[in-house]
Amino acid sequence: MIAHGKLAVIHIAKRQLGLDDPSYRALLHDSAGVDSAGELDDDGFDHVMDAMAARGFVSAPPAHVVGHVPPLASGAQIGKIRHLWSDFTDGTGDDRGLSTWLQHKFQVASPRRIPADKAQKVIGALATMVAKRAGSREAAGRRLRGSRPKGRSRGQ
Repeated sequence: MIAHGKLAVIHIAKRQLGLDDPSYRALLHDSAGVDSAGELDDDGFDHVMDAMAARGFVSAPPAHVVGHVPPLASGAQIGKIRHLWSDFTDGTGDDRGLSTWLQHKFQVASPRRIPADKAQKVIGALATMVAKRAGSREAAGRRLRGSRPKGRSRGQ
């Protein structure tokens, strides 16, 4: 179960977006697989908030927060990052694994917390990883089939 403050944010977003109860429950179910916000874990909360952000919700920091909060990655950038992670892991990767990788490589706790200025770096790193993996699979396939790249003979 998520913290009370996160439940409050979800309900603020619901009200701000003008979601009726059936639409709200459908959003919960489609984005996190739950029927009630009280059933959410932290990953589910992130998915629900991404879905609400895609519908136009913008969370304002509480009035008591002092200091500069850097802008975060857009919903489209987060979607691209999740898509690349899925490609890299052959569809077996989850947000927990992605969060672990992000923490290790970029000191970011979760996809929703990626600063806007780091989003393109994360996308670039994942795209490179996907391309290298695809290249190594292609080379492995050639070795298994016994073929060589065009223009190369055994003695070269």
